[in-house]
Amino acid sequence: MYETQVKDLSPEEAKKLHDQGVPFVDVREVEEYAQARIPGASLLPLSELVARHGEIPKDTPVVLYCRTGNRSWQAAAWLAGQGYSNVLNLEGGLVRWYRAGLPVDTTPVEAGYAATPFKEVGPHEAAELLKEAFVVDVREAWEYGGGHVPGAVNIPLSTLPQRLSELPQDRPILLVCNSGNRSGVAADFLVQQGFPGERIYNLEGGTYAWMGAGLPVER
Repeated sequence: MYETQVKDLSPEEAKKLHDQGVPFVDVREVEEYAQARIPGASLLPLSELVARHGEIPKDTPVVLYCRTGNRSWQAAAWLAGQGYSNVLNLEGGLVRWYRAGLPVDTTPVEAGYAATPFKEVGPHEAAELLKEAFVVDVREAWEYGGGHVPGAVNIPLSTLPQRLSELPQDRPILLVCNSGNRSGVAADFLVQQGFPGERIYNLEGGTYAWMGAGLPVER
């Protein structure tokens, strides 16, 4: 999926950077972070990375981690593709860090989700929106080619920040992926970029729900 080379760190290598004050970013979800984390690490869930990657400094090393190293590797590879050259991945994640006898902060933190700043719609509501909405399929081109909501334009999630000028500000925008996860990230990002939340719609359940409801797809 990615051609980028990601530099992996052992827990011992990461601990040296931690001691030097290098920032650590936890890319797990909020409820995982709330239970246990590397001391001093900030939280930026992988699901919010596209919308919030500007919070990660480009000019200093940053260590990313998750539970086992898989999600953080994905995050590091994506960031490298956006021009981040100092992003490092903790190989084996928090599990390996803990097994190496390194410190873990288990102090309880308040964990909660704010209401989404955009609208979630089911397949039949989405079908009604097709009359006026600009439909964006944020999946990869090969997924889009396998069948998509009629009239949808393909703008993969990874390219969305560079292609905002293609989106109308004066029409509803319906975002679609396979399951509603990637399109939810895209919807959140658009609202953060100034698109009005009341006109940004996410198809809950994605194309799976759309086809499951017996609605047509284009190929």
